[in-house]
Amino acid sequence: MTKIYGFVAEFNPFHNGHKFFIDEIKKKYHPDVLIAVVSGNFVQRGDFAIVDKWSRTKAAISSGIDLVVELPFAYAVEPANLFARGSISLLYKLGIDTLVFGTENDLDFKDIATQLMQVDPEFDQDYSNSYANNLSLAYQKAGLDVLNYPNQLLGLNYVEEIIRSGYNIDVKTVIRKKDGISATNIRNRITNDDDINNLIPNITQQQFAEVRRSTWDDYYDFLKYKIQSNTVTELQQIYQMVEGLEYKFIKEINHSDNFNDFLANIKSKRYTMARLRRLSLYTLLNIKKSEIDYVYKNPYLRILGFDSVGKKYLNNLKKDTDVPLITRIGKKETDLLSLELKVDRIRELVDNKEQDFGRIPIMRGEN
Repeated sequence: MTKIYGFVAEFNPFHNGHKFFIDEIKKKYHPDVLIAVVSGNFVQRGDFAIVDKWSRTKAAISSGIDLVVELPFAYAVEPANLFARGSISLLYKLGIDTLVFGTENDLDFKDIATQLMQVDPEFDQDYSNSYANNLSLAYQKAGLDVLNYPNQLLGLNYVEEIIRSGYNIDVKTVIRKKDGISATNIRNRITNDDDINNLIPNITQQQFAEVRRSTWDDYYDFLKYKIQSNTVTELQQIYQMVEGLEYKFIKEINHSDNFNDFLANIKSKRYTMARLRRLSLYTLLNIKKSEIDYVYKNPYLRILGFDSVGKKYLNNLKKDTDVPLITRIGKKETDLLSLELKVDRIRELVDNKEQDFGRIPIMRGEN
């Protein structure tokens, strides 16, 4: 029986911890096909991916992943529960039989998720607390131990989505190395101009030398223009712009020298930094709720890369899947991917690198 394993990642950036994770999956579980659903050019906490999706896909395929599929912006830049919903739904459509994720501790995630779902808290509704704090409160209410690690919290969301949706997907874990390597740590070290070459594989080192790295600093002037040139009514149409935040945006953008200053000026106890970064990104990109809803109602599988194993699996999947499987963008795909095409345009304004039209999946061994 063929074993189809899948996982979710951002690879922001792809580092040695990711390579260890992939190697451990293969050593421990021996999957016949290993699939990754990966965020595109924007990531969950409302940031730009440090290098573009094609570069990160190339690193992933060269490191042993058989198939990389893009997680659409509409799911990639959302709170953890919606991020998980989109990720797991795509993996289910890709036909995986087992989800695998990294964890700091060996826990029975299915049992914990089942107990937590009996509490059924609306975590994303109380913005005065972080998601982690809201989840901790729910744990206390359920009489469960608190999970203190982001990877475990996200893993729990994946498992809840599997249970809630009735997907026939098993769950396996890989214990993370306790070496302090994380994408957040690496990004912070890059900001401080610290040496990171011992934390990333050669392919990521090469990409950092050749590919422009993106941060909010590159796009802050675009955000400033967007807020200053729009009316209050126009800003009110932005996805997740609620409770008068448009007035706060208009007021503080004129007193903020950079994006970090802007975040600090609009921050309040009611909203987390991650939520405000996401809202800033929605504003920059002029995202409307109708655009998000369209993606939710019209799923697709956009292929970013594969090796020979992944290519063979895709050929078989085409016969069984009932959703569009996209390897290149033509006229027919333009409407379906309209939101992705729109958000990728902003990245192209800075790095002048085409992200969509004319692009075909990365194949292992290609330059």
